[in-house]
Amino acid sequence: MDVKVKLLIPIITFFSCSPYTIILNNSVLPSVYFEQKIKRLEKKETSFQKNRDLIKTKVEYSYGVILEHNDRIIEDDYLSTIKNNEKAYKIFKEVEQLCLINLNSSDLKLDDWMELLYESYFEKDNVFELYYLAASLGGAIKTSQGDPKELINFPKIGKLLKRAINMDPKWNNGALQSAMMNYTASRMDLTKEVIKDTVNFYFNKARDYSNSLDASIFVSYAELIHKPDQNKIDFIKTLEKSLSINTKKDSYFKISNIIAQKRAKWLLSNLENYFIE
Repeated sequence: MDVKVKLLIPIITFFSCSPYTIILNNSVLPSVYFEQKIKRLEKKETSFQKNRDLIKTKVEYSYGVILEHNDRIIEDDYLSTIKNNEKAYKIFKEVEQLCLINLNSSDLKLDDWMELLYESYFEKDNVFELYYLAASLGGAIKTSQGDPKELINFPKIGKLLKRAINMDPKWNNGALQSAMMNYTASRMDLTKEVIKDTVNFYFNKARDYSNSLDASIFVSYAELIHKPDQNKIDFIKTLEKSLSINTKKDSYFKISNIIAQKRAKWLLSNLENYFIE
């Protein structure tokens, strides 16, 4: 996203503020913030932790800024969404490689995907890479414009997440279960009833592990279940539940909650696009 010269002064000011404030109050500066953060990280000496920092930041940027922005402009500026998808796709592929590098540096000698998916000696600490590897695969599929070589990776997402859940089900306060909600809802081999039951199962787990403090799971549930069911009343109630979570308190979920609540407000402002009165 291009930034005009006249924005440079406010950018300097915002960089001295909390990133939460940047994400919450401005549509341009989140992109600038994440791009600058990625550049700073890439200048650091290569290490296992540097890779993790890059992995997390690049995924947050791609999903929380680039793709979130695409959802808002797709009807009015489709060509820009194509360019944004290309940008995000490149980042997701970089994340995929960083995850594999870190898994290799954890003494896991991975020659191909099959060895990764069926290896039995993963350690609990590998869950970070397995989760973000699944996230990068999902992102690459979403932004690849239907590329078959990416679509064939879809089943691997579920296998990675299931392996991670088996090792550490409470990792990141329900993040794995939240990811499984979205993966399950995208499966074409399941009936509507099975999808709903499975999403409900993972939603309840994610809610319990997060103590109902993760706004994103409520937004996801509203979009995955209530919207397809054309249940407008519960759609609104679930989004309002996400908005009731206090983002002013220091919390593990602070950044993701601000992003989720921005999406909830946007969804509520576009009800006429999702429901037939």
